Amino acid sequence: MDDRGLRNTFSARLKRVAARPEVVPIEFDGQKINVRRGGTLLGAAMKNGVRLMHVCGARTLCATCRVVVESGEDNLTPMRATEKFSLRWHLSVSPRTRLACQARVSGPVEVESVFPHCGELPNESLRGT
Repeated sequence: MDDRGLRNTFSARLKRVAARPEVVPIEFDGQKINVRRGGTLLGAAMKNGVRLMHVCGARTLCATCRVVVESGEDNLTPMRATEKFSLRWHLSVSPRTRLACQARVSGPVEVESVFPHCGELPNESLRGT
């Protein structure tokens, strides 16, 4: 992409974000989704139909919701002691590894899940039947 195209793309994205300041665009396993500013990566994934494993129910225990941050790590909340402990316990001590249940989003990020997705969410038309 040339400089003009890059500037136009960036400008268009900035306008979209500025129009909805409470919503942050992120990329999760290559899928572009939106997250509420301050929401967790796990919450964003689940609300957007991305099925991410989280065996302990988002209590910082199992580390099955691990993600690798490809870019935008400064746009996530700092890691708390409980998250660090859980990641060390599960031998995931890379500074780019985070727990999706604990990492809160303040700006654009790109992440990849460590464990495979655990199936598809049902169609809206099938819910409640």
